[in-house]
Amino acid sequence: MTPSPTAYSPVRFRRLAIVPVAACLLGACAGPSGSVGGGVIGGSTKVNYALEIDAPADIADSIRTQTFAGRWQKREDFDPFQYDGLVVRLEEETRSILRADGYYDPRVTVDSEPGRVKVTVVPGRRTEVGRVELQLSGPAASDPALAGVLNARFRLAEGNPFQASRWEADKSAVIEALNRQGYLRARVERSHARVDAQRARADLSVTFDSGPRLAFGDVSIEGLGRYDAQVVLDLRTFRPGDPYSADLLAEFQTRLQRSGYFGSSSAIPDLTALQRDPAAVRVPIQVIVAELDRRRADAGIGFSTDEGPRGQVGFEHRDLLGRNIQLQSALIISAKRQRAFANFRTPVDGNNRYRGFGQRIEREDIEGQVSTRSNTYAGIGRQKGDIESFTSVQFQFEQKRLDAGNGLPVEESTNRALVFGHAWGLTRLDSALDPRSGQVINLQLSGAREGLLTDRSFVRLYSRAIRFQPMRISDGVANGTLIGRLELGAVMAGGTDGIPTENLFRTGGVDTIRGYSFLSLGTRRAGATIGGRYLAVGSLEYQHHLSQAYSAAVFVDYGNAGDSREEMSPVAGYGVGVRWRTPVGPIKLDFAYGQADSRLRVHFSVGYSF
Repeated sequence: MTPSPTAYSPVRFRRLAIVPVAACLLGACAGPSGSVGGGVIGGSTKVNYALEIDAPADIADSIRTQTFAGRWQKREDFDPFQYDGLVVRLEEETRSILRADGYYDPRVTVDSEPGRVKVTVVPGRRTEVGRVELQLSGPAASDPALAGVLNARFRLAEGNPFQASRWEADKSAVIEALNRQGYLRARVERSHARVDAQRARADLSVTFDSGPRLAFGDVSIEGLGRYDAQVVLDLRTFRPGDPYSADLLAEFQTRLQRSGYFGSSSAIPDLTALQRDPAAVRVPIQVIVAELDRRRADAGIGFSTDEGPRGQVGFEHRDLLGRNIQLQSALIISAKRQRAFANFRTPVDGNNRYRGFGQRIEREDIEGQVSTRSNTYAGIGRQKGDIESFTSVQFQFEQKRLDAGNGLPVEESTNRALVFGHAWGLTRLDSALDPRSGQVINLQLSGAREGLLTDRSFVRLYSRAIRFQPMRISDGVANGTLIGRLELGAVMAGGTDGIPTENLFRTGGVDTIRGYSFLSLGTRRAGATIGGRYLAVGSLEYQHHLSQAYSAAVFVDYGNAGDSREEMSPVAGYGVGVRWRTPVGPIKLDFAYGQADSRLRVHFSVGYSF
């Protein structure tokens, strides 16, 4: 893996959000009089009266959790004078539970005596859905975007058990689908469930009235003080008068959150305005933001087995020159690598585009190769949803020395290239800090032509994909995560001489092939490991979640980097590790055996490299 992508992507600071652990885990979400989830706190075993239920298991559970007699059985604030009232209500409450589940002809008996109550249930035949008639009236009936919405969202079908909750939920699902396409005045015009208890059959009939399709209205903004309103308005995915779409509004909110100007943001339709004016055909949009400070400085220290101890100082400015231009800069120093960068970026405009330019200076001393290089870039990016791309031109300059190990330089070179590149990335994860589901894909194409401020012509292809796949047990709870990673690269050129190092490939270490030292796999020259023209790495890791915070891992990494078919002979690294989930990402400790070196190495890192 090359340290820096050739198709340049500006470096960004990752925002960390520390989310409080749910108070219920600490027993702090007690209900009335200290009851927790209907149980008893403090290890109390108090039972106010005996409750016996003779019924199928699912019905018995509902009686215990949904009736007053069930819920008050272990309440510490129970008063014996309440007992008779609880018993009197029990039969009708049970029948209501049964009706909601489609049992319309049950036998329910309640026997009681002081301190003991027994309910016996013979549910009878469960009612099934018979004929289903669905109709959609209004403009939505001829809207191609809503073709088939009734069958897709209303899932109660002939032969299904009839449940009142499912009946209501399916109607709500159709209304929600209409709302999302701009029919915000959609309603249920007629609704009938004709239940024949003798035949245990329910015929259903629903007519939905879509009402007119509304359009986006004006945007009102709350919370702005430091930045101009145009920063928000340029991020819109719509204009006043465009047909309303919940997907476009969600994309607008995503862009607000990713803009770098706001700590929190929301964009919602003003439905109260529609209620006040039944004739309104446009829905106003309310935007509420909490601004981040214009300036921010930070510092930190860390350690990884790849680079050793590391220190960092950084500075950000979100309104440079009063034009909402963002500056991100940092100085990062580690035992093997020192680098400084400054990136400038304009706000995203109405076409999802932004401009970026900047400078990076870097020095590294790794595996006998000592290089000092600079990269000056400018480009145009596009950000839409979970996809981001960047087209750039960069001037790369490098001074490189290979050291055989005796302290004397044995080979020196100066390389330069004017590189044109395009990078495309998709990030679709359940969590940016500690993902357990989703995927990340990065693709890059770049090249340079000899004579155009370039020492040697080349074309470079690079791709990297990571997949996080939850492994589930029968009840749907994930008890593990399978992580697959594939990395491929190729540089089409007659050789590597004259090509700056950041366009070539080395691998080995954390997030590449474990069991080998950092960037130790590549082409050997003059006692040093240098970058080659080819890269192929695959990895498979399984993490078994021992608890909410800890996981055990087993993994195998396989591949190599080199400049020829012989050097590309793949090597394997495999081992075990532990993961500790923290607010800043998972802390990873791996014990890996490098088969080619016959050596065990320890790898330590925090978070994932995307």
